[in-house]
Amino acid sequence: MTSRRTRTCAILLAGAMLALTGCSHAALATDTKPSSSANRPVVVAIGDSIMKGHGLSAAQAWPATLARSAGWDLTNLACDGAGFATAGDDNDCGADFSGLVNEAVALHPALIIISGSSNDLGIDNNHLRTQTDSVVSSLHAKLPATTILGISTVWNDTVAPDQVTDINEQVRSAILAVKGTYLDIGQPLAGYRTWLQSDRVHPTVRGQQELAEVITGAIRSAKLSI
Repeated sequence: MTSRRTRTCAILLAGAMLALTGCSHAALATDTKPSSSANRPVVVAIGDSIMKGHGLSAAQAWPATLARSAGWDLTNLACDGAGFATAGDDNDCGADFSGLVNEAVALHPALIIISGSSNDLGIDNNHLRTQTDSVVSSLHAKLPATTILGISTVWNDTVAPDQVTDINEQVRSAILAVKGTYLDIGQPLAGYRTWLQSDRVHPTVRGQQELAEVITGAIRSAKLSI
């Protein structure tokens, strides 16, 4: 990423978040209003080990990179092994995404970022759709003034399994049903073996940087008023 592009993305993200904090939500009065910390928008991320930055420091995960650029007060709730219908590792959250809802709500975020997960591969699609709808609708019901941003599922350097398309459609449908924004970022790691750690699942620092760059570009292209 060039320095000019980095500065441009930072300005766009910061401007988008300023727009969010300046919006009026009088018609959506609630006890769980979006908040900010030291004039920084509160943002919560919900996802799997890729979003968490497994194998790296928390600061190297792509949500942290976006947060630094945009001036967010970020809490990354992403959990190893978790998905919309798959419980995360016992030594981490020990629950699927529904188990992270109340923790996210307690932070009163202005923005929630939630991603599809390959951890849900093999789950019956009807059950998975129900779980996905339930998580997203619950977040919206408890935080009606909060912007919800859905991100498509990240796979590795190989061709993604067919069910990833189904997972992405389920996330897209659930997000749009609550008038959120869905971003299909494609597969930024496809063909780049060196952007993955030795397990061929989790991105290296370079892979996380690529995800941050692609997601920043998708936010910019969508012209989000968040």
